Amino acid sequence: MLSLPLVGCNDLYINPSTSPVYNKPEPTNPYLPDKPKKNDVVITPLEEVHISKPSLKNKTSTFSMASRPVSTKKPLSLASVALITEANNHSDAGDLESAVVAIERALRIDSRNPTLIYKLAQLRLKQEKPRLAEDLAKKAALLSATNRVLKKQSWLLISEARKKQSNFYGAKEAKLKADSL
Repeated sequence: MLSLPLVGCNDLYINPSTSPVYNKPEPTNPYLPDKPKKNDVVITPLEEVHISKPSLKNKTSTFSMASRPVSTKKPLSLASVALITEANNHSDAGDLESAVVAIERALRIDSRNPTLIYKLAQLRLKQEKPRLAEDLAKKAALLSATNRVLKKQSWLLISEARKKQSNFYGAKEAKLKADSL
């Protein structure tokens, strides 16, 4: 009688040699960029982007992106590049609000890109919002630690924004900081 209830318990014993083996994924470091996959498109950092404007003479204008830091491992996505181009077209046409919307959309994709933040700061200065432009330029300068060109341009923009706020002493300080870089 005692052996009868134990008959069904035979399935509870797990043999370690036949138990399934699950491979644990390798731990990933959140601070390192993901490796590009086989079919990923990688855009290398650019010094300048040439955009051809539709016109009668078909001139090619040059838009300076203030070069991304060379040590930045995460490239711009295709969507970000398209949104920058869209913003440039809107800005050239005088539609600053649409240009700002396009850059803000790009920032939702890549929120810590100092070039995008700098471009937004430029647009805010054109919109006569110098305080906001100064704050954005400070953030761009902070994030562009390895890119001296972008850092210098950011400090020059801070100087301009401070002049528009009648902070001439602060503007001079920002200009000196830009010259020292």
